[in-house]
Amino acid sequence: MRVASRVVVLVRDASGYGAALADALLPPPGLTRDSSPLELPLDKYGLKGEKASGELVSFSDSNCSPQVSFFVLPDYKPPVAACAMNEILALISSEASPVQPIIIVPFITRSSSSYGMVRTTKTGQLSTLYGSEIGATNEFTHMLVDGTTKPPPSLQIRSEPILCLLEMVCVLKIPIVLLVASGGQHQGKSSSDTDLEVLQCLGDHLGRHINLEFSKQAVLERGVEKLPTVEEPWRELYR
Repeated sequence: MRVASRVVVLVRDASGYGAALADALLPPPGLTRDSSPLELPLDKYGLKGEKASGELVSFSDSNCSPQVSFFVLPDYKPPVAACAMNEILALISSEASPVQPIIIVPFITRSSSSYGMVRTTKTGQLSTLYGSEIGATNEFTHMLVDGTTKPPPSLQIRSEPILCLLEMVCVLKIPIVLLVASGGQHQGKSSSDTDLEVLQCLGDHLGRHINLEFSKQAVLERGVEKLPTVEEPWRELYR
C-alpha cells in the first residue's frame, strides 16, 4: 500500500462536505484515480473487533507512482477516533515516499455571522477560506496558506478525527496544513447553492496546489448528502 508524499485527509462529516469534496476532485490528463478499502485493526488498543476503516484514494502518474493520496474516513467518535488516527498516521509515515509527507486537512463549516467568520466578497459570495500551518513548515505549506485568511479564535472544528490528528502531528512534527472554508446562508440563495459555493471555494484552492481539478458538475450531479446526527447532550458542555 503506497502513499504519496502529499496526503489529504477527509472526514465523511454529517453535513456531507467531506464526501462531496473527495468525489469532486478529479485527476487531470496524465494522472489516474484508483481507490481501495482501508481496514486497520485496533485490537492492540483494547478495542476488540474495532477497525480504522475508510477509503484510500490514489492519484498516480503513468509509472503508477502515487502523486497525491486521499484518506477518506468515517467521522470516528471517542475512543475510536484517537486510536484510528494514530494508526492512519503510522501508515502514512511508513508507506510514504522517502520525502517527508505533508498532510492537508480540508474542512467546511457553515457559520452564522455572529462568529465573525463570514465575509461578503466582491462577487457577492459569502465564503471565506482560512489556512493555518501546523507543526513543521516548508515552501509547499507556505504556498498552500498563501492567499488564505488567518483563522480567528472563534473558529470551531467539530470533528473528533481532525482534532485528534491536529494534536498528534504537533508532537510528531509532521507538516500539516489546515484549510477551513466557512460559508453562511445568503438571503435569496438556496442551501444547495451555498453548499456548492463553499465547496468550490475550498476545492478550487486545494486542487490548484495539488494538481487536481475541482469539478462543479460532479457536485451538481451527485449533490451533498446530509447524514442524520445523533450526539450525546453532554458534548454541548464542551462547545
